[in-house]
Amino acid sequence: MRCCLGQTTVEYLLTTLILFMLFFSMFGFLQGQLKELFTKAAIAILMSYPIR
Repeated sequence: MRCCLGQTTVEYLLTTLILFMLFFSMFGFLQGQLKELFTKAAIAILMSYPIR
């Protein structure tokens, strides 16, 4: 029984580590993409108003 408890703990830790790595890598990638997307959207919105 003790052996299975240790294995389960290691599996939970590895799963948590993998999920954190996945989250942070996707966050780094998406952060740059969202900045570009918001810039394009802001330009499109501001260009719809006439310049006076």
